[in-house]
Amino acid sequence: MNIISINGSRRKKGNTGLLIQSILKPLEQSGAEVKSIFLGDYTIGACTGCEGCKNSWECVIKDDFQSLIEMMDEADGVVLASPTYWYTVTSDMKRFIDRCYGLIQFPKNRSAWIGKYDGMGKVCVTAAVCEQKDEAHMGNTLTLLTDFAKDIGLSVVDSVKALNCFEAGSIEKEKAALTDAESAGQRFLQQLKYFV
Repeated sequence: MNIISINGSRRKKGNTGLLIQSILKPLEQSGAEVKSIFLGDYTIGACTGCEGCKNSWECVIKDDFQSLIEMMDEADGVVLASPTYWYTVTSDMKRFIDRCYGLIQFPKNRSAWIGKYDGMGKVCVTAAVCEQKDEAHMGNTLTLLTDFAKDIGLSVVDSVKALNCFEAGSIEKEKAALTDAESAGQRFLQQLKYFV
């Protein structure tokens, strides 16, 4: 089993990374091969709306984005995670999502788009972290990640949230969130075993 986790945080050792680790724990214990991606390490330019990807599944802008899509193509499962910045995902994660426009196509004889990974059995867990205690302050962070994953054809088996986490490492006090994340990892693993 090949897994890729994509972390939109700007803190490598922050709460989002710790939440991802909890999700991945059951998978790593089962022997899955995990590639952990920190988007801040990659040069990903903004989508220009050029429509160059219209018929190819590929973005025409040449930067580090292509290597990430190659890893997603090879993966059996994907973890998408971001902290909340102003009620939504970080700019790094949003740029990545925007550039994934080429992972959907609009066939002429269909009324809706199709995702590149439709029907492939690729599974996904989405995760979000928020500084505030009130879930309303998370805005659309988790729903954006989840809707995006579904749109490109990933099967979302679970979504995990952690509230009241600001200082790096403070999520370690939120035992319920980490337990939920590990449980999501177990469901992720079960679904992967079904498809792989």
